[in-house]
Amino acid sequence: MRRHSRSESVANVPIDPENKDPPIAAENVKIKRGKISLIKQYLVDYTANSNLHGLKYIGEKERTSVEKIFWLFMFTCCVVLCAGLIRKVWIKWNESPVIVSFAENSTPVWQIPYPAVTVCFETKAQQTKFNFTEYYHLYQNESTYKNLTEEERMLFEDISLVCDDHLAPAKGRKFSSGNITVENLKELSPNISEVFFGCKWKDIPKENCSDLFLPILTEEGLCYTFNTLGAEELFRVENLNTDYNYLEYSNRTENESWSLETGYQPHTPLETYPHRGSGYGVKAGLTFLLKARTKELDYLCKGPVQGFKILLHNPAELPRLSQQYFRSPLSQEVVVAVKPKMMTTSEGLKPYDPTRRQCYFPSERYLQYFKVYTQANCEMECLTNFTYARCECVHFGMPHGPGMAVCNAGSVACIKKAQMELVTADIETRIATEKQTNDTLGEARRVASECRCLPACTSIEYEAETSQADYDWKAIYRAYNLPIDENDNDLLYARVMIFFKEAQFITSRRSELYGQTDFLANCGGLLGLFMGFSILSVAEILYFLTLRLCCLLWRRRQNKKKGNSKKYSNQHPKNEKIKQLYVD
Repeated sequence: MRRHSRSESVANVPIDPENKDPPIAAENVKIKRGKISLIKQYLVDYTANSNLHGLKYIGEKERTSVEKIFWLFMFTCCVVLCAGLIRKVWIKWNESPVIVSFAENSTPVWQIPYPAVTVCFETKAQQTKFNFTEYYHLYQNESTYKNLTEEERMLFEDISLVCDDHLAPAKGRKFSSGNITVENLKELSPNISEVFFGCKWKDIPKENCSDLFLPILTEEGLCYTFNTLGAEELFRVENLNTDYNYLEYSNRTENESWSLETGYQPHTPLETYPHRGSGYGVKAGLTFLLKARTKELDYLCKGPVQGFKILLHNPAELPRLSQQYFRSPLSQEVVVAVKPKMMTTSEGLKPYDPTRRQCYFPSERYLQYFKVYTQANCEMECLTNFTYARCECVHFGMPHGPGMAVCNAGSVACIKKAQMELVTADIETRIATEKQTNDTLGEARRVASECRCLPACTSIEYEAETSQADYDWKAIYRAYNLPIDENDNDLLYARVMIFFKEAQFITSRRSELYGQTDFLANCGGLLGLFMGFSILSVAEILYFLTLRLCCLLWRRRQNKKKGNSKKYSNQHPKNEKIKQLYVD
């Protein structure tokens, strides 16, 4: 049998006038139109029953086309405007989830530790033991340089590490043994009995200032600190070099009962360690008398300003007096009124990323050399690693591991350059564009990128308000008719009094600006304002897209099966001939 084309078959098919069934092509068109009509009817059904404002006017049959276009336009505008406002709310929630506010209640000073006080003498080597000024000129002169012994050269180079940077000889040793350098500095520096004349804590005189102050090794050399945590509580001793100690192990009898995050434990006695404030005013603070001899002063190492450097810091931090301090000049009395600044963070911010809340909880950041995370400790450790990557050695005052070499005078320029590079904001860009002439650049860039020293979520700082006046110790001796020993005529004194200014202070607190509930409430308010949207509207949309649609299709399929069975049971014989023609 010759196969006919679809057009021929449709055109030449004899149609029985008694056959009521339409042709197949007409049925396909009707099915397509039926599907379109079904979708249209489904959308009209949704708009008529939806709770969203304005949609019911679009689906009503009695509305004109102009009215439907108007309401469609208004609904679209509301959706776009609402989406834009929700986007702004999301950006604010995502980028600024934290707000800093003041606590509702003031905090008494006895709930926080008294500030750690670190004192450094500006004269790094006693002139009677080693005249730094004299040896500087001998070292710089080519003719006299050869006459110096190796020991004298090493002593000068070691002392230059704690003097002004420009005094360090570039031709000196680049590396040295850390324990020898530290021993030389300790031997030439004034000891605690030569620096402190008397001390009082809470208006109670101490027989020996060593009961309050411990020697500590810093970038400024040998200093003395009060109320700083012991080495076993401040450092991860197992990761540090064992050539020398940065901080003496404390021999106190009190147990350490304070942590930066939780503060003092309940029922902690007033006399504990670190010492806690018990009130405000001079009689509740620390007073100490410093002394120096005129013949021991050196005006070359640290410049024309003599006296002492003092820093107030967190007891859990290693002091850096090369960066911040206030001075206690000779023949002056300095009165320091302390105002604490404390920042806490709510527990609700713990699920947030540290970069979003801009702080680290103690469990979130591990330091290799420090047990307690603070921003200052992190920066110190980062500087150590960065300096080692750039100079292949570190300053003796930087906590470092046993495998790191210690820099000497010949590396001071590199240490200074590394410090400046690290604090430069665009360090990564600058290093990337610098000529790759040094293999340490890539490693230094990696170290810098890993710093990210954000503040601790609980932090304590101490602001100092200072005032000073002349301190004439000879006048008081004359007033009491006390004799002055001839050996003491060159003595110079400086008195320092440190105390809390007020009995309470206001704590700052980080908390959620927009929590998840707040964000949902803001979005829901905007959706409700513009569209009358609610949670039930979401359920309604899901209902129309799933359950109602499935039920409708199932019912339609059941009706179609019933119609087909009835249709074929009543089918005319001539229709079988037409079906046969399509098959052939």
